[in-house]
Amino acid sequence: MKLWVNFDSNPDGSFTKGDYLIRAANRMGLNVKKWKPNTEVENVLNIEPYTNYIYGSKWSGLWEIDVLCDRPQMSETDWAISNTVYTAVSIVPKRMSKIKKPKLLLQAIDKDIHKRYQNIPQEYDFVLCGTNGMDIYKERERLISLIKKEFTYKDYGKGHTQDQFIKNLNTAKVQWIRSMNTQIADGELAQRFFECLSIGPVLTNWVPDLGETKLIEGEDYLSYKDDKELLNKFYTLLEDKKLRNKIAESGRKKGLRYHTFENRLQTIFKDINGGN
Repeated sequence: MKLWVNFDSNPDGSFTKGDYLIRAANRMGLNVKKWKPNTEVENVLNIEPYTNYIYGSKWSGLWEIDVLCDRPQMSETDWAISNTVYTAVSIVPKRMSKIKKPKLLLQAIDKDIHKRYQNIPQEYDFVLCGTNGMDIYKERERLISLIKKEFTYKDYGKGHTQDQFIKNLNTAKVQWIRSMNTQIADGELAQRFFECLSIGPVLTNWVPDLGETKLIEGEDYLSYKDDKELLNKFYTLLEDKKLRNKIAESGRKKGLRYHTFENRLQTIFKDINGGN
């Protein structure tokens, strides 16, 4: 079986979910290719971001990623004509939930890129390697102002290659996460969660979808619901290196067992085959 994936490439050359799926397919020996204009397809998965929806003669799928942003480009028509709609978070805008009930397909780990580098010193208690500020990251900005008073911190900014991004994250003792929040939901399990899980130990803001991961709180990651819990768990991890290493190792193992792009492809191909 051949699966085409339709997505827009990032202008800076960084990988999209489509690129990651193709990489995983190559490792698995599966026939997954990026759709080219004027190519007729039987099975196709449209992955945000894409410009034009491509319809497959046998199966058409759609994978929405930034659901919490409720992007204007998120098309009710595209949802309606898809055999399967996947979303990276379980909470969706009301206008879309009226069209079709989506299937949760969380983001994932590229096992060749997202990993712990044993030769990189953990110089800082936590780091930021990405976006700060903006309305959807105001809570992240507030919490950084709070915790950097207590712990050592490095802001690497944006615009790094995949490899350098992961190497930057490796310099932190704790993989601290505060995902974006919008009017739709107060957080999500974004790509950063899984990338950080592959390094560990993760300390993340609690979101309902943590219950969908097969991960165990206190064993594979830690979560927090308020400032006090965040600070207490930060101190707990930083004061106990054995605990940090134990949670990091367990989180990595579970991540590679359940949350690789290979796992996501297995789900997609199963759905194409009618669940068999």
